[in-house]
Amino acid sequence: MTAAHTARLPALPSSDPTGMLRLRVRHPAPGTAVVEVSGEVDLATAPRLAEVVEARLRSTVSLVIVDLRRTTFLGVAGLRVLIRLKLLAAGADKDFYVDPGTAPAVRRLFSLFPLDCIRSGAAEGLAEIPLPRPAQKA
Repeated sequence: MTAAHTARLPALPSSDPTGMLRLRVRHPAPGTAVVEVSGEVDLATAPRLAEVVEARLRSTVSLVIVDLRRTTFLGVAGLRVLIRLKLLAAGADKDFYVDPGTAPAVRRLFSLFPLDCIRSGAAEGLAEIPLPRPAQKA
């Protein structure tokens, strides 16, 4: 008689699903929050990004910039979060921009699914300059 074999799934690198994502919030000017994203934004980490940015949208800041310049991977789950955050910002009458950086994985996703809140360079010095609001669609 042979013992039943049970397959085990590989363990996650960390019990914390955000172990592959690092987020840092800075306030370069009054009323401005820049959320710096380092690492991978995927199905496991996108909820943490949403949580951090939503907290900024609920705060007293009027401009929120998501800085993806150090992002090594942006999956569809991350794109969905960014779209949702853009809509939340519009509903809260906040300015919301995404700086895509130069990572090929990020650029490729935005070339396939462009967002009207993409502003290259927004996180590097432009945070103190009022940016034009994205066009509102009727």
